[in-house]
Amino acid sequence: MKALLRKDFYVLWRQMRIFVLLILVMSVVPMAFSNVFVVIWCSMLPYTAIAYDERSHWGELAAMMPYSRRDLVLSKYVLGWLSMSVAAVLLAAIQAVSAPFTHVGPSLSSLAISFFAGMIALAFTLPMVLRFGVERGRLGFMIVLFGVALVGGAASGMLGEEMVRLPAPALVLLPVAAAVLTAVSIPLSMKLYKVS
Repeated sequence: MKALLRKDFYVLWRQMRIFVLLILVMSVVPMAFSNVFVVIWCSMLPYTAIAYDERSHWGELAAMMPYSRRDLVLSKYVLGWLSMSVAAVLLAAIQAVSAPFTHVGPSLSSLAISFFAGMIALAFTLPMVLRFGVERGRLGFMIVLFGVALVGGAASGMLGEEMVRLPAPALVLLPVAAAVLTAVSIPLSMKLYKVS
């Protein structure tokens, strides 16, 4: 699976360097929404990798290589988790360094909430995209992301920065929900994955 992750990283790095710059710029904006946007955006990188795979007919080559369906599917989940983790750590580090100038330190709770929301979005949408492809799976993908953005935006508008101070039960339920949905999503994706 390490080779699959390296392949995706090289493809994404070549094609998306400008978005890395966007992440760096957004990280110094002292707003909870910036944290949510950056981390959730990074959760979408597996879909970009899948789109490049489809365009280059990678599935046909992968079917002839010693990769199991489990490796091919799990690598996309791991790519999403790693991308969100790196984004969250990078955001926290830059915000900690810039805190003396912006007077706003890193919001670890908003980063954690964003990470688990990204996991939930992956769990809902990746099975559809792996089964139907990026083009046809885009509708379900957009519906889920629109729902996440709508709920997050509404909470942000109503509560402002207080949205990151969720009650303790909610902070516990969010990672539990992310773990349960992921545990259901991975085997579902393995069943639905369309081998070329």
